[in-house]
Amino acid sequence: DDDDDDKDKASASSKTTTDPTNSRYYLVVVQYTQTIDTKKLSSELRGLRPPGPTRFGPNYFSELRLAPERVSEELTGYGHNGVSPFGLDDSTIPVIVCKSIVVVVDDGDNVNAALTAPRFVWMGGGDKDWKLGMATSEFVRGVDGIVLDASVPRT
Repeated sequence: DDDDDDKDKASASSKTTTDPTNSRYYLVVVQYTQTIDTKKLSSELRGLRPPGPTRFGPNYFSELRLAPERVSEELTGYGHNGVSPFGLDDSTIPVIVCKSIVVVVDDGDNVNAALTAPRFVWMGGGDKDWKLGMATSEFVRGVDGIVLDASVPRT
């Protein structure tokens, strides 16, 4: 539908802001064994601001969703399954790194000995057939990532 195309183009053309606590778009990096929990992400984003008059209300980030593929490609410069947090066309997009990538998350299942944070991560390398790998600590520093508890294990 032409109206949807116009909305997508308008969305992409109004680039993100430089305030990572109130961006129109976020690039969220999640471990493949996890999935983004939008309620947790919303709460964590609100928590980036200190309590008081500048903190957003509980419904401020309630409409979080994936950007349409065309918008994602325009903002990042990368196509489907090739998005990398490095070299984004819009370098103001804040990068959220899910906590499960950098620390061990206690899921309450103490018998799960395999529950560890990876020391090395693989991510999109700019094309669906290319992958980029690096040490987790270097990755978080390299993308200036904001680590948030925003994912849950896939079921």
